[in-house]
Amino acid sequence: MSEQDIKFFYENGYLGPFDLMSPEQAENLRHDLLNSVLNTESFLANNYQFEEEKNITEGLLPVAKNARNKITEEYKKTGLNRYNTFINRHLDNSKIRDLFKLPEITERCAQLLGPDLILWRSAFFNVSPHSKGTQLHQNSTWLYQDMRESVVNPPRTDELYQITCWVALTEANEKNGCMTLIPGTHKEMYPLKLGEKSIYEAENFRLYGNSFFAELDYPVDSAEKKSIEMKAGQFFLFCERVIHGSVDNTTEDSRWAISGRFVRTDTRIYTQEVLEKGHRETLYNIKNISLDDWKVVLIRGKDRFGYNRLLKD
Repeated sequence: MSEQDIKFFYENGYLGPFDLMSPEQAENLRHDLLNSVLNTESFLANNYQFEEEKNITEGLLPVAKNARNKITEEYKKTGLNRYNTFINRHLDNSKIRDLFKLPEITERCAQLLGPDLILWRSAFFNVSPHSKGTQLHQNSTWLYQDMRESVVNPPRTDELYQITCWVALTEANEKNGCMTLIPGTHKEMYPLKLGEKSIYEAENFRLYGNSFFAELDYPVDSAEKKSIEMKAGQFFLFCERVIHGSVDNTTEDSRWAISGRFVRTDTRIYTQEVLEKGHRETLYNIKNISLDDWKVVLIRGKDRFGYNRLLKD
């Protein structure tokens, strides 16, 4: 990337899109991933328990109890694996790992973060036909579903420490659910308003994993938004502190994409206690989600710190 590219990223919180593969290659990858992911079980399958103790969200958020009870019942009927089928499948799918090791991605990330990089999370996902997009939100150190402690623990949170690479596997436009963001909003984390709206009712919210019932205190209605329209096979990079989301899909077709989150090797993912005792889906009263098979992937350079368990290819 040029000096101007890097300056643009630091000023706006995103950069791209860039070419990665042809639309035909993107479609082949989407097809292969759908077949392989849907026909194999997630490493998270069946390694969890339900807890009956009072949920901490109930005291903070008036709507949380009813919403939690409803979704907890869905979990009990279908199992956690249904909701995690498309998460972190780079751990058991070499095609996803190979995708995020492509130099078109890694060399740009290295210019922004530094030479030594790990992939700690991936998501393969779609916006279904005639469905709502993801509302505008910010991410930071990722309390994630746990809601107790940060998942991503860099040496300093006031510096750039995480980048998301978002790859379009189908065309993404303003009709079928492309990404949208508010440039420059990564420079500050905006407070939450703990009101009476759920994430399905609120105009905007800060997202920790999939579940936090609170509005983001930012004037999104009057803000100038940038739609990231992309061809299949292109990707863009963004800092997750930038306010971002996706627009509604008003078409008859699904919009598919895959994302990967990169951090430097001096960043600890999860605490030792969580790794040993298991993760939580606090909102849904699920505990002891085993992370025995969870690891990070070294995608560039060397791991000089040894803070995280590395997946051996």
